[in-house]
Amino acid sequence: MRKYIDYMKIGIKEHLVYSSSVFANLLSKIIYLYMQFSLWNALFSANPGRDTGLSHEETLRYIIVATIISTFMECDVIAHINNEIQTGNIANQLIRPMDFRAMVFSKNLGTGLIKLLLYCIPLCIITGLIYHTPVVCRSQLIFGLISVTASYMIQFFYSLIIGLMAFWLIVTWPLNMLLAAIYKLLSGSWIPVQMFPGILERINTFLPFRAIYAIPVTIITTPMERKNIYSELLIQLIWIIILYLISLAVWKTGKKKLVVQGG
Repeated sequence: MRKYIDYMKIGIKEHLVYSSSVFANLLSKIIYLYMQFSLWNALFSANPGRDTGLSHEETLRYIIVATIISTFMECDVIAHINNEIQTGNIANQLIRPMDFRAMVFSKNLGTGLIKLLLYCIPLCIITGLIYHTPVVCRSQLIFGLISVTASYMIQFFYSLIIGLMAFWLIVTWPLNMLLAAIYKLLSGSWIPVQMFPGILERINTFLPFRAIYAIPVTIITTPMERKNIYSELLIQLIWIIILYLISLAVWKTGKKKLVVQGG
């Protein structure tokens, strides 16, 4: 357990190496939140009374929370694994008395925790000072935090699967760019899924992306009945299990492929 905690510390230290980068990242996230806020205000002002699935206030709450969550949700697992396989360093990682996937998760978790402190909390404070309307549904906040934790696991396993595809593709960045755009759209990170056209919304219910942003953000911002909350949390749990099993299969098959390549 201690060795994985050490990898968490490595993830934290790597993110703090360049202080100017930390400030630049925080500034970019503040600007992005402001742009999102201004964009949606303008869209609703230009289309008053139009039925979009969410009201003006509901949309702003959704976008604010989704943007804040994204500050620590995003990870570089795909790029990290791709680099390890391309450079051949994966061979050294495999002979260590550690599980490579757990090692990657620990390092990514450390990075996520420091991002939570450096970006998420300041954005929450800034939002509270500027946007005086309550953003979260306090009675559901605990369920929302549980959902965010589940969505973090879904995001990790999804990224792990794509990253491990480098065993076959060697270079995964073209695939990563394509899937990142699809993921950003369908997860509800850019646009609330309640605004999707009917057919796209139905298709999305069979994909894991909605469980990454749409479910936790909706639980945090929108009053819901307990049975609906439990149903959404169950969906996330199912996707965690499915993606874990897929990542396990890809990992075992990929290691055999690596042995063949190494002769």
